[in-house]
Amino acid sequence: MKRTIKIACLGDSMTAFWGQEMPELKHALASRFPQQPFELLNYGVSGTRAEYGIYRLTHDFPSSFGDPMQKCLSSASPDIVVVESFAYNHRLDGAEWVDNYKNVLQELIATIRQTMPAQILFLVTIPPDVDHFLDHVPTYKDVHIDLRRKWGLGSETYLQAAVDFATSAGLPLINVYDLVKEKVAGGTPIRWFIDQNDHIHPSRYTYELVAEQIASAIKQHKFIQSGSESE
Repeated sequence: MKRTIKIACLGDSMTAFWGQEMPELKHALASRFPQQPFELLNYGVSGTRAEYGIYRLTHDFPSSFGDPMQKCLSSASPDIVVVESFAYNHRLDGAEWVDNYKNVLQELIATIRQTMPAQILFLVTIPPDVDHFLDHVPTYKDVHIDLRRKWGLGSETYLQAAVDFATSAGLPLINVYDLVKEKVAGGTPIRWFIDQNDHIHPSRYTYELVAEQIASAIKQHKFIQSGSESE
């Protein structure tokens, strides 16, 4: 019997909103690697920055999923860590703090490598719908649309910085950001990719897309021994 492969997804609400079970990822992996058992761990926490991502690698923290506390990621000893960029929660920092953001991401990746024997995939999530950014979120319902557009553009700045960081660091990159931008430029409505309840988080359609990209990257980078995947 094959050893169970542990895959942990670390990020902010873009990861947390996927849900504890991450059903789209479970399905994509089962389709691509039908003989391989997996354990999926969601280490997303809403509203958090990359600095707190580093903290959660070596410290227990309040859980997003029922239990009061979640064990630190290093204690789970995952085989693969999917690191989402945390870019949306750096959007208010301004362009002058982009280099600091990249330095924090560098520290995050270094800490993973120092504390666990895991392969790393770096995920950059969907671009914002700038014209409807944070529509329908009660806490922002009275914020002027021009200010919310500014926040959306700030998210674009940090999402692009995340792509640049991963590229320069030579990390295996799942670039959903540019993939969705290409699809939108080709005529696909951006609303397909964004949860219409809040106009910020990924739709379930996007989570299916992300799951397929993760499964494909695991195969491409040979993170699992050959013979496990579906031909």
